[in-house]
Order: sequence, then C-alpha cells, then structure tokens
Amino acid sequence: MLLAGVWVLAQAYSPDNLQFIRSALSDSLRRRIEAGAGALGQQMGNDRILSATKLNPSDYVLSIERVNDNLNSIRDSVKLGFEVVRMKRKIDGITTDISAIRQNSRGRNTVINIKNLFLYQSFAVNLDKENTRYQTELEKTYNRVYGANRKLKTVFSDSVFRILCADNSKWNTYKVKLTRVERKWLRTDSTARANIDSLNLLKVKMADNCMNLSTVMNMMDVRLDKSDNQLFSAEVNPFWQKNRNESLTINASKPVISMLGSERKAIGYYFSQTSGQRTFVLIFGILLFIWLFVKRKLLKVLREPGGPLGFLNLEYLKMYPVLSLLVMLLCLMPFFDAYAPTSYIVIEYTFLLTFSSVIFLKKEGVNFKSTWLILMALFIANSLAYLLIEPTILVRFFLIAVQASIIVFSLIMYRTLSRETQYSKWIRRAVLTGIILSALSILSNLYGRLSLSGILGISAIFAITQAVLLPIFIKTIIEIILLQLQSSRLKKGFIKPFNCSLVEEKIKMPLSIIAIALWFFMLTSNLNIYHSITNGVISLLTEPRTIGSISFKLISVLWFFVIIWFAHILQQLISFLFGETGTDTDDSTPISKQQHSRLLITRLLVLVGGYMLAIAASGLPIDKLTFLLGALGVGIGMGLQNVVNNFVSGIILIFDGSLKIGDEIEVSGQAGKVKKIGLRASTLNTADGAEVIIPNGTILSQNIVNWTFSNDQKRVLIWFTLTGKELDANLINDVINDTINIVPNVVSQKKPVILYNRVTPEACTITVRFWCTINNADTVKSQARLQLSSAFVSKNIGFE
Repeated sequence: MLLAGVWVLAQAYSPDNLQFIRSALSDSLRRRIEAGAGALGQQMGNDRILSATKLNPSDYVLSIERVNDNLNSIRDSVKLGFEVVRMKRKIDGITTDISAIRQNSRGRNTVINIKNLFLYQSFAVNLDKENTRYQTELEKTYNRVYGANRKLKTVFSDSVFRILCADNSKWNTYKVKLTRVERKWLRTDSTARANIDSLNLLKVKMADNCMNLSTVMNMMDVRLDKSDNQLFSAEVNPFWQKNRNESLTINASKPVISMLGSERKAIGYYFSQTSGQRTFVLIFGILLFIWLFVKRKLLKVLREPGGPLGFLNLEYLKMYPVLSLLVMLLCLMPFFDAYAPTSYIVIEYTFLLTFSSVIFLKKEGVNFKSTWLILMALFIANSLAYLLIEPTILVRFFLIAVQASIIVFSLIMYRTLSRETQYSKWIRRAVLTGIILSALSILSNLYGRLSLSGILGISAIFAITQAVLLPIFIKTIIEIILLQLQSSRLKKGFIKPFNCSLVEEKIKMPLSIIAIALWFFMLTSNLNIYHSITNGVISLLTEPRTIGSISFKLISVLWFFVIIWFAHILQQLISFLFGETGTDTDDSTPISKQQHSRLLITRLLVLVGGYMLAIAASGLPIDKLTFLLGALGVGIGMGLQNVVNNFVSGIILIFDGSLKIGDEIEVSGQAGKVKKIGLRASTLNTADGAEVIIPNGTILSQNIVNWTFSNDQKRVLIWFTLTGKELDANLINDVINDTINIVPNVVSQKKPVILYNRVTPEACTITVRFWCTINNADTVKSQARLQLSSAFVSKNIGFE
C-alpha cells in the first residue's frame, strides 16, 4: 500500500517537475522515498500536517527568495572575468617564451657565450616567478568556483523549500517562481561545470610550464657550470705547439654564420622580453625632448655672444642640445641592459660613439680628435673580432694585434692625459684597468683560452670608451638642472645671475657616483660576473640582522642615509628657486626678502619630509622608536634644553617674519646684515667683514633693532659750522635743501630737517637730518659733506 501511494504521488507531477523535485530533495530523503519505507511515509505525512498547521504562504515565498538569492550569489561566484582571459594569455605567452629559450640556446659554437646563457637563465627565473604568481591566482580562482559549485549541490537543503516541492497543491500555486528557480539552477550548474573544466585545463598548462621551466633552469645551470670550467681550460692549442687542431679551421664560415644567427635570436628574444624597459626609456626620452622644445627660446638667448645668460657656462646644451640628450640617454642604458647580449650592447654603443663623435669633432682640439678616432677604430675592430671570434690562426693573430694596439694607445693616453682635465683621475684608473685586461686577453689567447681572451678584450675597450664618454653624461645633467633653475627664476622675475659653481658642486658628487655605478655595471656585465656580484650584494643587503631586540637590513640603513643626503642637497638647491644667488653681495633685492620666509618654510618641510621618508624606508618599527623618543626626552630634560630652545626659536623666527635675509639689525651688541637664518643659529655680516653666529634663542630673547623691517630707509645726521660776515638763514636753508636733494640715494620725498644749534653774528652751528637708504648711509653722509662744502664755498661762506 505504501509503494502504491508513492507511485500515485509520482503520477501527479509531470516528468520535468519530478526530476526537479528529486534534485531538490536531499539524497537521503530521495532514497527513503524510493525505498518506500513506512516510517518515512509516516514522517512525511506528519511534516505535511505540521506544515499545514504552522507554515503560511509568506514562509513559502521567503523560502523561494532565499534559494533564489543563494543561486544569485553562487552564479556570481562561478563566473570568470577578464582576469582569467588575461591569465590564459599570459600562460600561453610563458609557454611560447619557454619554447623560444629552448630553441635559441640549442646552438653549438666553439667559443662559449656565457652572457647569452646568463640572459636566458635570468629570463627563465623571471618566467618561473611569473608562472608561480599566476599559479597562485589561478588556485584562488579555482577554489572560489569549486566552492561555489559545492554550495550549488546544497542550495535546496532549506526544509521549507523541500516541503513546498513535495506538496502538489503548493507546487501548482508557486509553479512560475519554482520553474524560474529551476532554470537558474540548471544554467548555474552548467556554467560551473564548464568553468571548472576551463580552469583545470589552465592548471594543466601551468603544471607543464612549471616542469619545462625546471628543466630549462637545470639545463642552464649545467651549461654555466661547464662553461666556468671550459672558460679557464684550453679550447685550442697554445701558439708554441705545432700540432694544432686543423679541423677547427676548415669551413670556418659556418660557425660564423651560426654565431651571427645565435646573436640575432638572442637580440630578438631580448627585445621581446624587455619591451617594458624600452617603453620606459622611450617615454623618458620623449619627455626630455618636449622639455628641450619648451626651452628653445632660452637656448636661443644662450647662443647670443655676450648674452645675459653667459654666466651659466653651458657647453653641450648650448651648441648640441639634441645630440647631448641622446648621448645622456644612451649612457643610462647599462642600468637597463645588464643582461643584454654583447652584440646588442655593441650596436647600442656604436650609436653612442657616432653621436659623441659629432660633438668631439666640432668641439675639441686636433690632438683629442685624432685620439678619439683611433679609439673608435679600436672599438669597432675589437667588437667585430669578439662577435666573429673563431679559433682560426688568422683570427687569433688579429685579436693579439688589436689588443696590443689597445695597450699602446692606452699607455700614450695615460701619459698625455692632463691632470687639469675634468675627471682625469677616474679616466686614468679606467685606462689602467683597460691595459690590465688587454694584457690578460693576450696571455689567454697565447695559451689557447680563446673565449676568455674575447671576454677580457671586449671588457677592456668598453672600460676605456665608457670612461671617456661618461663626463658628457655628468655635464649634460648638470646643464639641464642649471637651465631649468634659470628658467624657473626668470618666470618668477629673478633676473640676477646666481652662483652656478655652487649648484654644480652640490650635484656633482651624486652624479659621479651614478656614473661610476654605470661604468662598474658595464664592466662586470662584460666580464660575466655581474650575476654573481649582484646576487652576493643583494644577499648581503637584504639579509635580516638582529642587534638586541631590533631587526634590520643593510639595504634599509643604506636607503635611510641616501634619502637624508638627497634631502639636504635638495633643500640647499631649492633656495635658488626663491631668488637667492648663492653669493655674498651687499645689495639684497626686495623680492628675495619677501620670498625668504617661504623659502625657509619649504626648506624645513623638505628636511622633515626627507627624515620621515628615511625613517619609513629604514623599516624601523614605531614601537621600537618609542624607547628612543623616551630617552631623547630625558636627554632634553637634562642637558639639551639650549639645543631645543634654539631649534624652536629658529622655527618661530621663520614663521614670525621679524627677520629676513638682508635685514640690517642690531642684537646682542652686534650690528650687521642678516646672512642666514638657520634652525639652530643665524649669521650676521658685520661692516668689518666678520661673520657673527648668534643662537636663535639669544635673538628671540633680546630686543632686536631691525633697520629694514618695514622699509630700507635710515635717518642720518650731519653737523657743521658756517662762518661769514653776513649769514642769511634763508640762503643757508636753500643751499642745504638744494644740495641734499641731489645727493645719490637720498630719499627726496622727505625734506631735510635743519636745526641751528648755536648762532653768532659771524658763525652758526647747524645740524641737518635727512633720510637715505640703509645700505648707503656712510657714503651718503660723505657725499653730503663734500657737496655742502663746495656749495657754501661758492657762496663765500666758510664751511667747517
């Protein structure tokens, strides 16, 4: 009877509805219904009775809405966005790159090309990191979709929803909504299955890439290990052995063609993998040339002989603006091309030498021109010999001849290089390095180590050539900064020349460090030791170190000092944008006085921002700094009160504006012109030429006499005695007024005050008070006495 009842109940629904209901019910409930257990029928009957007594239509509607909301959430979770499309494209790109590395590294040459091996190894390592990153992202996406798919299986576990599906009358009542839910479930389930299949395919591709990359990296490691041993072993017989391997000289064109093809493939692959770097350099170059186009009018003024901007002393931007910028950009390339193939570097430096030759042949003297042309010829010959190197007897003789020529040329250059030449010490050391490397190259060639000979030879010529070119790089950047400073000053109305040597002195040191780093990068890259050195330096700088309870890294300490150093240089150079000239002159423009308060505030902000950025870059935890701040507070309380007082007083003076650079003041028994307002102390220039340094706390705690606080006028007083038979007061007054008003630097808007101190029939003593500029008070008094004496003598009146 129970089985018959279940069969009748099943006949009441359509086949589609029955399938949907069975999928909606839990597996255990469906098995019990199909088995026809009596207890289950009894329980379902009780549930229906219970639902009829306790549930109302709103409960069923809410249940359908809950299921619908869950389906919407699951549907959103199983969807795959554009990130998966991008991921698939990247995975396919990694697969293509792995195939390219394998294909390009299959070449077999007599000479070892370690640089290309390092190139492919570095790219393989980067591809492995990229593949691992995408593998992590794919795993997260897969877990999200798979988890949503599992939730989809239990979305109909709501008890009210199951009761609703099991009751025929209620099913018919909510048939439209239930059908919509059914269709949404089917679509979501189909999408989830398809997306899981797609993600599984991507996971398989990633697993294949991971295995292939592991194979490639192991292969590169094996080849590099073998190359290290082969590099210092004899590849061919030494020169003094008669039984040379003649098979190496037969059909030498094929190995040459093979090497050229290998280099072409390496360059092509390098370009494809470093497009981001090329784009960055291209954008940087475009911005530089846009800047140059904006400054074209200023450059035109610079070219005028005896023009107002001659004090800038520009050499390269003045006559060769485009070429100098191209040379500067090409000199920067070693920062981006440490792993570039040697053939690519040779092509790049060929352009660099060409651009530099145009500058040198027009600018330098005859001796330097001939020296430069010889250096270019040696560079081209040595580069071609290295790129086409094969162990034939003629090639070996040619290499020895080229290296010997480099040694002779370098010795002559070392002896004739003037000590007055800029960066002469650095160039001498680079030339000496080139001589040593060339000598080692000849020895290696003689002993049959041809690959080592080629590496040492190309490193020698690059070391010498780059040392000659990098001064142009330094000077061009200095000229760019000077030109920009002058342009900014002119826009703000500052036409007075500034001290260019001071700016050059401040920025020459960091630029020299950058130039030395470029030279060192190129040298180590050509010697194929860049990889080992950088790995060692990075390991040294990034290894965590512990002192007590504080952990730090040397790279963080280095960043701390570098940022502070650059902050100090910047706060010193920024003063030129506010009208300062960097020279100790007696006349201070009103514009510089008005701008100085903002300058001091800007300097303070630059310093504070630099120190805060340095602390952030150092990685010091704030909780560790609290102890240091506490100790500093104790130190301030016990012995640093004066230091803090001077510092706070300096900030008050900066923001208060009671003192400005160029003001004539009297304070603490000293009188002079304010030269500098620092954070700890201020400096006065006295009339005797002394520089008096007064702590800011002393200035702020005493009365200050500021002669130029609101204007630069000062009242001066002169007195004299006039003698004569008949002294007319009206005549005397007219002579004094007319004479004083024509004296230079006298304020004519204020009439002189004439006071008669003692009057007799034949003599009178007079005091004259008038106004002049503060900086010329003594000169005005002297001129006034002389001109008054001449004026009264012409009137037959004695002047004493």
